[in-house]
Amino acid sequence: MLAAMSKFPAPSSHMGPPADVAGCIDLHMHSKCSDGEQQPEFLVEWAAALGLKAISLTDHDTTRGVKRAIETGKRLGVEVIPGCEISVKLSGGTFHLLAYGYDPDDEAFDARLREIADKRESRNRNILDALAKLGMPMTYDELAAEAGEAVVGRPHIAALMVKRGYASSRQEAFDKWIANDGPAYFEKDTFGPQEALQFVREHHAVPVLAHPYWLNRGNLAATEDYLREMKGYGLMGIEVIYPDHDADWTQGLLAIANRLGFIVTGGSDYHGGKTKPHTTLGHGEGGGFKVPAALLDSLRAARQQC
Repeated sequence: MLAAMSKFPAPSSHMGPPADVAGCIDLHMHSKCSDGEQQPEFLVEWAAALGLKAISLTDHDTTRGVKRAIETGKRLGVEVIPGCEISVKLSGGTFHLLAYGYDPDDEAFDARLREIADKRESRNRNILDALAKLGMPMTYDELAAEAGEAVVGRPHIAALMVKRGYASSRQEAFDKWIANDGPAYFEKDTFGPQEALQFVREHHAVPVLAHPYWLNRGNLAATEDYLREMKGYGLMGIEVIYPDHDADWTQGLLAIANRLGFIVTGGSDYHGGKTKPHTTLGHGEGGGFKVPAALLDSLRAARQQC
């Protein structure tokens, strides 16, 4: 096992030894098909080496890597649940909606996501124009080369800014320039909340709100009010177990899920060491983060209702 594990990224030095996540699941991760650093096959191989029972590849606004992950999972004995993280309009920015269990051969689902992804180009060009006016010129060809096969987005802009010496890190690029309140930010042209939830349910997938802490930072009451509204539009679950959720938020979200009748999911939101250095596949910082496989039962039951 040690030899097999040596090919996979080690936790950051402050994280301590890898957590024992054998038999657990991870329902939130990203590959090079969006803004992650690894290929879909690599993530499944890593999950198998860790002993994870099931995973979901949830790339941003694309399903391109899902079939590749499923085929690798079949070979290695890891269940791969079709997933996607969809950007949804929110006043002053966006929130993210996880869609689980759609048919990977559903061409209409994929085509609608491609339409949304295609609209990113005009937004990306607007961001580049704004950065050029701020003294940080970059070309779209450079940006496309940085993204490679992935859907081009702000993480690639941030990476290019670091390469050009405009920022010392991707985090600084976001914090100073391209975050939602930054001087070079432009809103995405994407789904509204009702439209997004209707779209996911129409394609027989389970809609789950990702990382609720970032919806209303530090305000559980406001989060519950919004979740209650979203339930009326078809929301079925919330991502409770998440690296950025401390014990108070986790317990608070569990209580909300019980009150509102939501299923509970969880995942690492792994992107890679450059983007999220404090998180690794299957667990979060300090190894104190695991997603129990028992949560799969409620997800499967919810899928039968779609």
